Amino acid sequence: GAVVLQFPFGWISERGDRRRLILAVAAIGGVAAIAAALAGSFLGILAAAFLIGGMSNPLYALLIAYSNDYLEYEDMASASGGLLFVNGIGAIIGPPILGYLMGVSGPSAFFIFIAILMLGLALYAAYRMTQRATTTSVEDMTSYAPIIAGATPVAVELAQEVYIEQDSDDLVETDREL
Repeated sequence: GAVVLQFPFGWISERGDRRRLILAVAAIGGVAAIAAALAGSFLGILAAAFLIGGMSNPLYALLIAYSNDYLEYEDMASASGGLLFVNGIGAIIGPPILGYLMGVSGPSAFFIFIAILMLGLALYAAYRMTQRATTTSVEDMTSYAPIIAGATPVAVELAQEVYIEQDSDDLVETDREL
């Protein structure tokens, strides 16, 4: 799911309001996690896991792209480093919390934990949409780069340079056409 849905979400994110896409992706992932917790069959769990992976992996790249829409180029790498730091904190504290919850409630707690996190992100995205009336216009958006959460700041910066250069080339071609 993470591989299959990464590029369609990237395409969609460059053509509309990324906040709405982040909200939709997190909500779908949360609902899929609830479905996995309630699934009575192995195939049901696999289908839900496909959606969970397909929603959770592109979220990181969507959040970076959204953040970069409001940053200067020089600040993009440090912002990405901050997001990686938060990801690292979650990677450290998440497993012990999840292990405890699964020990108390059983294996379905895994999917309930994911649902809580994804739906919490969806609620936060909905709240943030009420705090800013408009979003960046499509022309002013940075490119979506399919980056996984485990990418190093150097890899993120290189990907950003490639996409910024690509955006610059697209602008030059558009100016020539005009």
